[in-house]
Amino acid sequence: MELKARVPGRGEVVGRLFKHLSPVTLTKLIRAVPLDGHVNMFERNFAYILTNVVTGEEKSRKEFKKGEIAFMPAGCMVCFFLRDTKSYKPMNPLGQVTEGLPVLEALRRGDTIEIRSITPLSGS
Repeated sequence: MELKARVPGRGEVVGRLFKHLSPVTLTKLIRAVPLDGHVNMFERNFAYILTNVVTGEEKSRKEFKKGEIAFMPAGCMVCFFLRDTKSYKPMNPLGQVTEGLPVLEALRRGDTIEIRSITPLSGS
């Protein structure tokens, strides 16, 4: 699956999401798109937006690499990792940023991330 997001005034972000990592979570996110929210940061380790998607832990883990995308059930948040990080709370892995990581690295608290679509990859 391909995620397309926009940060107004900064650029576009594209990610590849994998249904086998967290199938229930991804299905709920697809149904909720479009999603947007003001950016918050956790110690510059990851940027996140709050959503209205409610789901439990699913194949969760606490360690993530730079560029990964995850969902934190405890806060209903979509998270974009800016550094290799060990989280305090378990998160459901979703996939990886494939384009636009510098856009995410330039984010500041209060910017907006607009997740416009989550669609099947071409040729899938």
